[in-house]
Amino acid sequence: MSAPNLLAVVLGGRVVARIERTRAGVLRLTYESDARGETDTPISLSLLPSVGTFTGDPVEGFLSGLLPDSDRALAAIGSRYGADPRDLLSLLAAVGKDCAGAVQLCTPDEIDATIARDGALVALSDADVEMRLAELRTDEDAGWVMPGEHWSLGGSQQKFALRHTDAGWFEAQGAQPTTHILKPGIHKLTAQALLEHVSMRAAAACGVDVALTEYTGFNSESAIVVTRFDRAHTPDGGLVRLHQEDLCQALGVTEKYEDRGGPTPGRIIRLLRDESRTAADGRENVARFVDALVFNTVIAAPDGHARNYAVLLDHDSVRLAPIFDVASGLAYDPPPRAGRALAMSVAGVFDPTKATGDDWRRFAAENRLDPDDILDRVRRYADVIPAAMRTAIDEVDDWDGTARTLAERLLPAVESHMLAMPSTTG
Repeated sequence: MSAPNLLAVVLGGRVVARIERTRAGVLRLTYESDARGETDTPISLSLLPSVGTFTGDPVEGFLSGLLPDSDRALAAIGSRYGADPRDLLSLLAAVGKDCAGAVQLCTPDEIDATIARDGALVALSDADVEMRLAELRTDEDAGWVMPGEHWSLGGSQQKFALRHTDAGWFEAQGAQPTTHILKPGIHKLTAQALLEHVSMRAAAACGVDVALTEYTGFNSESAIVVTRFDRAHTPDGGLVRLHQEDLCQALGVTEKYEDRGGPTPGRIIRLLRDESRTAADGRENVARFVDALVFNTVIAAPDGHARNYAVLLDHDSVRLAPIFDVASGLAYDPPPRAGRALAMSVAGVFDPTKATGDDWRRFAAENRLDPDDILDRVRRYADVIPAAMRTAIDEVDDWDGTARTLAERLLPAVESHMLAMPSTTG
């Protein structure tokens, strides 16, 4: 299949922009004239409608964030659909009809079908889901997308998306939207999918706004099942896509880790203050981000980078999305000599075992926040997390001993780590 030179961008059931490849090979995004208003929902905070046209890196950065951050997964898309795994337009022509958020990408001849959501829902048995999970768990080269599916998800962790209804699980083919993400866990990390679920449930117990997860068995395979917060059911039984983007896309950057030049917490806080519709919205967004940052630090989560935070965009409203992809690192030994490390620092401190009360106070001062409030959150979370994680593990049907194994590895390490958290005065 030859790589396309033009894709339409569909948002909210209408074409809002077009992306074309110029003669020089540069990607150019141009908003439609009727989608350039100050209150039109932006494709990205880094691609505002009022500007009209963008070329080069800002466009490529946003598009790459819609695709897997895995050469293996991109190669599998290329093999499945005859797409060029090195070409963004080619890949998104194949799998851009159900992306993160509400944005959909398609070739010009597919616009009507994409807007009409042409496609089928194909019923799956537990055995069908079991086979997909087993293939991902045992083969790092396995494709995420099956024939007929045209969804895309970012990140490097193997996963797939399905639709769930009262009638069960379905493959969403064509331009049909998906509702859930299923992940078998990271290769070579024991019980990682369950660890993510347990960490997410602990976040909810701390009052952190977090995506809804379940740890579900499908015959001999288990997975963390995440309910998509960028999908919503309507009173009449319909399903709508809600637009969202990760914070790397919102900031127009591609590097996600702070120590490699990615966004710092301070940069994210400034973005949330600057882009929120009102000062009150800004305070709420910042408070919810700080909740998540504190929680990720307290549980020593190594992957709380900017791509694992997102904003929901609706006209000129910007709201921090529930957090997702949260998993403690305490169930595993840290790399030799390297120690534990965070994706985002506390005032420059990346080792979660070394963040002191003074570091949190410095972080608060740098970002115009109340230090006593932040230290109170650190202590409250540390008090709640051990019991919350134990409860989440106890709720699992431990048919294969995975929960017991995780509890033995995780819980003593968590309890010890929480005792070392700084107090409100320390």
